[in-house]
Amino acid sequence: MVTIDVRHKVRDFERWKQMFDGAAGARRAAGELACRIYLRHGSADDVLVSMDWESLERAQAFLASPELAAGMQAAGVREMPQIAILRRVDHYAP
Repeated sequence: MVTIDVRHKVRDFERWKQMFDGAAGARRAAGELACRIYLRHGSADDVLVSMDWESLERAQAFLASPELAAGMQAAGVREMPQIAILRRVDHYAP
């Protein structure tokens, strides 16, 4: 498993969220296992999406897909996303 964090700004969060939710099936078919969405505290347009994927290869294929680029543009993403590919090395829980 690998986690991908994607951060970008959007024109309208509600529209972006609706389109993001509409693409859930495509993400799952591409290998997404789980997803968490965050807004930067005090912001209505600075979004962080953290997604767990079956494998690095499947995540990279999805990130490079023309469908993702077109979907982000249609959803109102305002700038190139900042992408971090993460490998968990430890886990703490209460």
